[in-house]
Amino acid sequence: MSEAPVSPASVSPAPIAPGSVPSKRTLAKATAVALVVAAIILVTIVLPAEYGIDPLGAGAATGLISLSQTQPPPIVASASGPIRPQPADYKADTRQFSLEPYGGYVEYKYQIEPGATMLYTWTATGEVNFDFHTEPAGKPPEASDSFERGTASEGRGSYTAPYAGIHGWFWENAGETPVTVTVTTAGFYSAAKEFRDDGTTAEHPVQDLVAPPTASPAP
Repeated sequence: MSEAPVSPASVSPAPIAPGSVPSKRTLAKATAVALVVAAIILVTIVLPAEYGIDPLGAGAATGLISLSQTQPPPIVASASGPIRPQPADYKADTRQFSLEPYGGYVEYKYQIEPGATMLYTWTATGEVNFDFHTEPAGKPPEASDSFERGTASEGRGSYTAPYAGIHGWFWENAGETPVTVTVTTAGFYSAAKEFRDDGTTAEHPVQDLVAPPTASPAP
């Protein structure tokens, strides 16, 4: 004769033995011990090794203090590397030129030292012939190098001077209507010079870049 199945509801849970659940007092003691151990590790190991803070002298005794005092060797920027330290802050400049039709032109160049970089953008209200070229310091005009030329109504990019001298653009309006050219730059140059189509020249000051004012903290 088979036994009748036992309903789960009719099975009573086994009683919990007295003392098997830790009391609140025991938990509090364990937590306090854990905090004390963590504080000891922080003061004797973490602070000396990571931050050089050694209030108990344990870092000096164990040698851990030396870990925080170890500095990586200095790296000096290479002339062929991506970082080019400069002796002065970079400048900013914006100029606008009106070119008469049928050959009106202007040249605008910056005094730049070797390895210094300039960012630029220029736009024209019509297509112009342009030539980005240089005049090396101490050399005749025949030593000039052209790095970009063509016909366009805008240009943008960066330029790193290969040698000292003046570096910049020649813009010519070969069209039938006047054209306005606007150029904006920022870079490590020290001065700017304009060469006009009437044979005259003009020196232009370049501006120090002024940092925006720091916002005052909210009251």
